[in-house]
Amino acid sequence: MKRFAIQVVSAATCLVLAGCERVREPATNAAAPTPRADAGALTPREVTAPAVAVATGSLEGVVSLTAPIPPARPIAIDAETARRRGCADAARGYYANVFGNTTPGALAEAVVTVDARDGTPTPPRRRSAVFHDCHIEPRILAMTLGDELFLRAETDEHHLPKVDGLGATIAQMLNRNEEQQKFIQRPGRYILHSVTFPNWMQTPIVVTPNRFYDQTDRAGHFRIERVPVGTYVAHAWFPGATPVNVTVTITAGATTTQNFSITPLPADQIRPNQPEQIDAGAVIP
Repeated sequence: MKRFAIQVVSAATCLVLAGCERVREPATNAAAPTPRADAGALTPREVTAPAVAVATGSLEGVVSLTAPIPPARPIAIDAETARRRGCADAARGYYANVFGNTTPGALAEAVVTVDARDGTPTPPRRRSAVFHDCHIEPRILAMTLGDELFLRAETDEHHLPKVDGLGATIAQMLNRNEEQQKFIQRPGRYILHSVTFPNWMQTPIVVTPNRFYDQTDRAGHFRIERVPVGTYVAHAWFPGATPVNVTVTITAGATTTQNFSITPLPADQIRPNQPEQIDAGAVIP
C-alpha cells in the first residue's frame, strides 16, 4: 500500500514538472496541447538589441583673447611668505598675470564645452595638476566625471593638496615623484590648493557633465571629437573673462570650425583668487 502511494505521488509530480522523460520525447506532427488556463504567462526570453551606431562629427577652432588686457596685479605677500621658495616670483608674475597673456592673441588653457549628450561609454582621460614651489599648473583644469584626476609634485616643498567643494576631505602630503588621485562625484567648479601655502595659490577645476570638452593648447587651438550630429550651444570660458556662447551644428563625418574671441572683464571686476570654499555650481557662468 505504501509503495502504491509513492508511485501515485511520483506520477502526479511528473505531470507538474517539465523534466519528465515523457515530456522530452521527440515532437510529432500532432497538434500542440492547449496550455492550462492556470499555467501562468510565460516570461519571454530577453533579447539584447544590437548597438546602434551614432553619426558623429568634430568641432575645432581657436580661442583668442581680445584687448584691452588688464595690467598685472601683483599679490601682496607678507615677509614670511616672501621667504618661501618661489612665492615672491609667483605673486609678482604667475598669479598677477591672470590670463598668462600680455598682448591680445591665442589664449592657452581656455575651456570649451558643447552641450551634447549621448550614452556612449568612453575611456577616461588622465587629467593632471602639478605642484611647483609656490604655484600650480595649469591655471585652470577641465575634466568630466569619468576622467581620472592625478596630482603630482615637482618640488621638495611640503604640499598638502585639497579640493575645496568636496566636503570634509583630509589633505595628504604630496611628495616629489609620487601621485595622488582625487575623486569628484558631481559636475561643477572646485578649487585646488595646498593647505600649507597661501590661499592665492590655487587652480579652479571645472567638471563638465559630459565628455564633450577640451582645453586650448599654447596656440589657442581646441578640438572636440565624436560629437553626435545635431545643433548645440558651445561655450568658451576662462576666469576673469566674459563667457562666450554660440550655436554650432555638427555634421556627420565632418569638422565644424568655430573660433571664439574672449574679452577680459574690467580690471576692477576681475576677482583675485579667494580663500573661501567654492561649492560645486554651474559649470559655465
